[in-house]
This record gives sequence, structure tokens and C-alpha cells, in this order.
Amino acid sequence: MNKILTFAIVILFSITAFGQQESQFSHFVFNQQLYNPAYVGSRNTASFTALHRSQWMGFEGAPTSQVISFQTPIMKQRAGVGGSLSRQSIGVSDTWFGSAAYSYNLRITQEIDLRLGLQATLEYLGIKFSDPKVVTVSQNDPSLNNGAFDDNYSGNVGVGFYLTYKDLFYFGASSPQLYPNILGFNDLVSKQAKAFPHRYFNLGAVIPATDDLEVMPNVMIKWVEHAPVNADVNVSVRYKKLLTAGLNYRTGGNNSGDSVDLLVFYQFNQKIGAGISYDATLSDIKDHSSGSIEVIARYDLRDEKGNLENPRYFKKK
Repeated sequence: MNKILTFAIVILFSITAFGQQESQFSHFVFNQQLYNPAYVGSRNTASFTALHRSQWMGFEGAPTSQVISFQTPIMKQRAGVGGSLSRQSIGVSDTWFGSAAYSYNLRITQEIDLRLGLQATLEYLGIKFSDPKVVTVSQNDPSLNNGAFDDNYSGNVGVGFYLTYKDLFYFGASSPQLYPNILGFNDLVSKQAKAFPHRYFNLGAVIPATDDLEVMPNVMIKWVEHAPVNADVNVSVRYKKLLTAGLNYRTGGNNSGDSVDLLVFYQFNQKIGAGISYDATLSDIKDHSSGSIEVIARYDLRDEKGNLENPRYFKKK
């Protein structure tokens, strides 16, 4: 069947949602601002990040996501500010998410920093029910609003903390949204779907192996109400503080997990870095999908004449 039985409606408008509603990214280590407002300012330089993800390639109407973000330290690096804009498209639905974040560094000791973060968010969700790809099973369904285009705006707030020890270890916990948002459009519908808050826990380390090699384990745990706890477990190796390559395992999907991901990131110079990843699907849709691909680019505004030592992947002194 060529028409999309759009799972955007299934995912977003079921009375009870049992799956993750937010975008997922394999480059989560290089994209921590999206998950934790306390991360802004932690890299001690102003920087821009852009990311694109095509998920479950081979499915018509499969999710695609884009993110652009900016963050910078202020107040002599005692605080940070940042903002991000992201978009997710699934079938005939588009979700836009914008945030403004602030963090403050308590600086527990000379070697331990504890940042507390706060953010305000605005989310837009639009679905074009009149799209010819939408297959209507029940005619005159009031939830479809007579085939019109509907949109929904909602606001929220988020919090987080981000602890680092030197440039060797980090741990963070966050909730980008603190309370559920209603996703309903039509006043005729007595029950409406909710977007439940997601909770994230991140930790990682840099372990020197030789003068040129560092091993970097990272874990991100994701929890949302009415869904199983999932995790991304990553082990990467960095060569001469320039080339980072690693494997990521994402739980979920079925007993085998959701995917195994190959990631590569290269720091071309003091300011520019870019990476790419490929996810091999392990779940039940593996026979119908050619996997997922993701690209990321980062531009730092640090002074080229300054310290040329490693642009830290999660923090820089």
C-alpha cells in the first residue's frame, strides 16, 4: 500500500502512549545541550552545533530530525546561556521545539564544577489531516476535524545539573520538560493525548590509554512514564585528540535491543569538527529498514591563537 497509515497519529494521538515521544540521537555526547540545560557554557567557548538524522530509512514517512543550537559562557565562565531549535517530521506531522537555557557554575573545588540549569521551552505540533496520504478508516471522526490542518502550541520549563571532575569525568541528570503537555486539537474529543516528560541521566569519562589514545565510555539512561527504561551505551576511542570512533548500543526494540551504531567524529582544527553515524537496526523492523544515519557539525569561536590542546568533547578548561 503506497499511502501512509501514518504512525504520527498512532504515536501522538493514542489515548495512552507507550513509546518514546522525543527524538533520539546517536551523537548524544556531542549534543548534550538538547537534553540538559545545565550543559550550556560548560565547554568554556561559544559554539554552534547542527545535526540531521534520518531514522529507519526505507519506511515512507519515517522520522527525520534536525537540530541547531548555540551556547556560550558568560560572567567570566561562572554562568552560561544557550538556545536550540529542533524539528521532527513523522509522516504528515511536524513538531518544532525551541528552548532558551541558563546555567550557573557553583564551582565546588578547583577541580569539581557543579552546574545548575534552567530552561524555558515552546513546542509547536502541526498535522495536515487533509493530506492525501492520510487513510481515514472511520468517516466523520471528530478527532480528525473534518480533514483540516490543525496545530497545537504548548510551553514548558526544564531543569538539570551537570557535574564534572577536571576533564576526566561528567555526570548529569535532567528533565527538559517538567510536566505533561496536552496534544489534543479538537474540542469535540473528550480525551486527549499527552506528551509525557522525559528524564535523562548521563555519565562518561576520559581514560588515558597511551600518549595518543584515550578510551571514552558514555552512558545515557532515558526514562518516561508508561514506557520501559532505555539506555544508550557507548565506548569510543580518541586518537591524538582529533579522531574519535566508537560503537553505541541502544536498548529497547526487542530482546536483541533497538540498534548498534557506528560513530565517527573528526576535529579538523581548533574551531571545526564534524561527525557521522550509522545505526544498524536490531528490532523487529530490521527486515524493512536500511537503518538510520546521522550527521553533525560543530563550530567553536575560540581564539585560534589560544591553547590548541584538545577541544573537549564534553568540557574544556
